[in-house]
Amino acid sequence: MSNFEKYLKGVKAGIGMGVAFIPFGLTIGLIAKSNGMHTLVTAALSFGIYAGGSEAMLLKMVYGQHSTALEVVISVFMINLRYLLLNLLIFRQLKSGTKFWKKVLVGIGLTDETITYAILKKENSPWYIIGLNTLPYICYGGSSVLGSLFGDLIPEVFRASMSFILYSIYFSLLIMSLQKLPKFFEVVIYVIAMKLAFMYLPGLNMVSSGWAMIIIMISSSLIYAIRHRNEEVGENE
Repeated sequence: MSNFEKYLKGVKAGIGMGVAFIPFGLTIGLIAKSNGMHTLVTAALSFGIYAGGSEAMLLKMVYGQHSTALEVVISVFMINLRYLLLNLLIFRQLKSGTKFWKKVLVGIGLTDETITYAILKKENSPWYIIGLNTLPYICYGGSSVLGSLFGDLIPEVFRASMSFILYSIYFSLLIMSLQKLPKFFEVVIYVIAMKLAFMYLPGLNMVSSGWAMIIIMISSSLIYAIRHRNEEVGENE
């Protein structure tokens, strides 16, 4: 099978994921438009970052919390940090001798969904995975641009509800994650407890919402990792 045929096979496998990304991309575009973000900036974010959760957080922090640039950068970095490990799983799976530029093309288009699919299918062809990434990438970025372009055509009442949709996106992502890994519900408890502390405890309630979010993300993950370090080691053995 030629490289082009492998690519087309991957594109075909990614159709379902691409279609599934469209509603989320439209929502991100609508939220960006309702907050006054220019369509070109929305396109740059969607095609550049290509991470719905990170883009949703960026919009929330910039327009909802008015966070500083440093707070936004650190928060987005923390959310995407997992891809350092997930991409390594894919790179190890690729057939030996895969050139560096091919690995770059594979890596920039990976998402949680395409990584999971490629691992389950045990695909080692970089061209197949590049094809798998193509439609989800185009559908997400394109739909976010469409959402931004035609946001003015949406009734004002619906546009005003975009902030609520943003929170519902986060909640749905949380529920889906807990369905797959219910043991991490403990982390949710830590996050809620620390969030309440930063809201109501004297001193802590003076910390900006952006830095509070960063501290909560790092602290809750660290507490869980320390508490369950021996269990994880035992499972790996």
